[in-house]
Amino acid sequence: MLEFKQNLPFADADGCYELLDGNRIPAIGFGTWRVKDREDGAAVCAEAIRAGYRHFDTAYLYGSEESVGDAIRASGIDRSEFFVTTKVWKDDLSAEGARLELETSLSRLGMDYVDLLLIHWPRRDSEDPEWRERLTETWNAFQQFKREGLVKSIGVANFLPHHFEALDGEVPVVNQIEVHPGYLQEEAVRYCRERGILVEAWAPLGQNRLMTNPVVESIADKHHVSPAQVCLRFSLELGLLPLPKSANPDRMRQNRELFGFSLDEDDRAELMGLPEKTGWSGEHPDDAIPMPDLSKL
Repeated sequence: MLEFKQNLPFADADGCYELLDGNRIPAIGFGTWRVKDREDGAAVCAEAIRAGYRHFDTAYLYGSEESVGDAIRASGIDRSEFFVTTKVWKDDLSAEGARLELETSLSRLGMDYVDLLLIHWPRRDSEDPEWRERLTETWNAFQQFKREGLVKSIGVANFLPHHFEALDGEVPVVNQIEVHPGYLQEEAVRYCRERGILVEAWAPLGQNRLMTNPVVESIADKHHVSPAQVCLRFSLELGLLPLPKSANPDRMRQNRELFGFSLDEDDRAELMGLPEKTGWSGEHPDDAIPMPDLSKL
């Protein structure tokens, strides 16, 4: 069973984790998947900045990079105060493909570097016979991008232990995977912990399905907080970095208010005991995810 942190290494939402390479990353990020479905994605990101977020998670795939960049420039806050992550999609896992995606992402963001670049998905599909070679080539390219100053840190997303075997050289500082009560991915989390790799939790609210889960609701009532706050506090107490997403200004702020309460042993046991795959997205790293039409994002 995964161990919980008895004491968090930071006292508030402005705290940071230290990565393997010595860089620091804000302990709560703002997810931007489908943020451009809104009338004005930049306005959503600007509201997140006003709510206190300085860590933005985007990707070439998401169609939200321009919104993130526009909001940061409009904020009047120095670029150095922000931590921006983007990702290279599975269809471009090669040195050339990764460079083209990164150049496009930097152009969309209006930035000359990103703080963290991730391999977004480890293989094209379940029948991809060359996925190991693609990962090796792409990871070598990532290390070159870092030497060139285009990225400050490099990592991966949706990696299970066997995917790491294809990587040579520098150890990824981050593995961004789906983790939440009801979908713990204990083997992957334990693998990363043993190697000092920070786990970022995407979908930390279980696709919002945990917001009406009776166990989560009961714990929220007990502590006079929201179900979302329970799930996000759960992530932090596991030593993870949660990436919540909301377009609602009140919920944005609430999702950072995680330091006025803590989970007790009974709470943790109940959350750890939720049935496996409660709130699971259904997405597995060794299977394919269809490439969406970015023009509709």
